[in-house]
Amino acid sequence: MNKNIRVLILEDKLSDFDLVEFALREGGLAITPRRAANEAEFLRGLEDFSPDLILSDYDLLQYTGALALAEAKRRLPEVPFILVSGVLEAGDDRIDKILAGGASDCVLKDCLDRLAPTVHKALGMRERI
Repeated sequence: MNKNIRVLILEDKLSDFDLVEFALREGGLAITPRRAANEAEFLRGLEDFSPDLILSDYDLLQYTGALALAEAKRRLPEVPFILVSGVLEAGDDRIDKILAGGASDCVLKDCLDRLAPTVHKALGMRERI
């Protein structure tokens, strides 16, 4: 993928945003990232950033990845949404609910080496539609 990918990242912790950005670049993706630290910034990003991809933490101070997914699917249903979580664990029922709600995938923060391949897969699925 040579295209510069516009990535809206809903993440309230700057250090985690930096780790996600690093994982994407380390995985060979050319990205233009935009951080949204709360609901208002996320909604603005959906409106004026025109993301090609949305990454979202699950547990934020006053917002959740589940709510973000619902809003993203309402406004930009064609844009892949990947949950990137540090609080969920493999086998957690909440992951199944997020996937059933339309998320492309879920990557745990302790497995960020999976993020770039997951993004390639999600964007590849989108490009075939």
